[in-house]
Amino acid sequence: MEVKGVPNSLIDALVREAGKRLGEVTRAFYETVMPPVDVYEEGSQVVVVADLAGFPKDKVKVRLVGGDELVIEAERDLQTPANASIQQRPKRVRRSVKLPAKVKSEGSVATYENGVLTVKLPIAESVEIKVS
Repeated sequence: MEVKGVPNSLIDALVREAGKRLGEVTRAFYETVMPPVDVYEEGSQVVVVADLAGFPKDKVKVRLVGGDELVIEAERDLQTPANASIQQRPKRVRRSVKLPAKVKSEGSVATYENGVLTVKLPIAESVEIKVS
């Protein structure tokens, strides 16, 4: 890129710095919307599936809040080269998921395999009311 009266080295430095700032904003965006999550009912349980590729199993945390909200958090250490232009991969993610039914913690199971977290939560008892 060439601008009359402006040294190329200055323009190059500005473009590199703008790329780094864009990477920081993009990373913050991904840390907000990640991980992608599917939620569905299967029989008598609610199933939550979250993509957490690249996050180590020991840094993945799952909490049940109030029987109808699941919180998923994960962290990882990223080694980024000093000369990186764009850094988009998130270092941490946190997602709060509203569940379609009240669930109970007893009998809940979470597995983490190939970067995919699967949480199965039994639906709390419901009472069927007979209509006369």
